[in-house]
Amino acid sequence: MDSVNMDWKTESESPGAEYKVHFPEDQLAQHDSEIVICPQSDERVEVHLGFLQYKHHYEVSFSIKDNLGEDVDIEHSLHARIIDVMPSEDGEGHDIVIDLSAHKEKLMQDKIVLKSQQNNSKLLIVLHARVLGKGKGTPSLKQGVRCTGIDVDEDSEQSDWQGFD
Repeated sequence: MDSVNMDWKTESESPGAEYKVHFPEDQLAQHDSEIVICPQSDERVEVHLGFLQYKHHYEVSFSIKDNLGEDVDIEHSLHARIIDVMPSEDGEGHDIVIDLSAHKEKLMQDKIVLKSQQNNSKLLIVLHARVLGKGKGTPSLKQGVRCTGIDVDEDSEQSDWQGFD
């Protein structure tokens, strides 16, 4: 990943001054609210989902360009399952909807494979996300990412056990 050049500026040099981060123009596109899709080759696409929250489930929708043809077979991963895959309207790829579980904190990576039914080509889709742990805040989700549920902690107070009488 590219390093971020930050220019720290203050409104004044006095104690308690406000600090602001200014990103260079070429890096501003990385900070928008869109899912970032980076084709690596004809056989690999990386999809950057931004920040997610630990033990949450998400529905992720995005479009990719590929040469797999209309009908594809799917190889799911344990934590990422394709719900729907349809040929895109322009006929140059697929619209994909994935059910994703944020199963570990910090950097998370999951892989899904689409295989063409017309030829021997396949496409590896690598999903990347940064997962915030419990109590680390609530992320602003990118367009195309929607929270669909939360796994309840066994240690939490959300248990239905009433205790002893």
